Amino acid sequence: MSELAIWVVMLTVSPAVCALIAHARGMEWWVGALLGLLGCIGLVLVCVVKPNRNAINLAPPPPNAQWAPDPTGRHELRMFDGQRWTANISDRGSSGWD
Repeated sequence: MSELAIWVVMLTVSPAVCALIAHARGMEWWVGALLGLLGCIGLVLVCVVKPNRNAINLAPPPPNAQWAPDPTGRHELRMFDGQRWTANISDRGSSGWD
């Protein structure tokens, strides 16, 4: 069975099953069908949308890392990772990048 056939079956069977469940519980059948369809659309979006490969992967700082007064004087604080000053800065409680 092709991937497209699986998606078509899922998008038709799931709302039908949800409609039957809703009707058995005293709700209107179309409410269950709509909820089933919305759930399928959400599942399709989760499966199809690609993750952002440009997202910044922030690793936890080393154990001896600390915020310290910025030696350049441009910001209040700058992160020192134990070996060097990083681009992580903080001004009035708001952090960012320099």
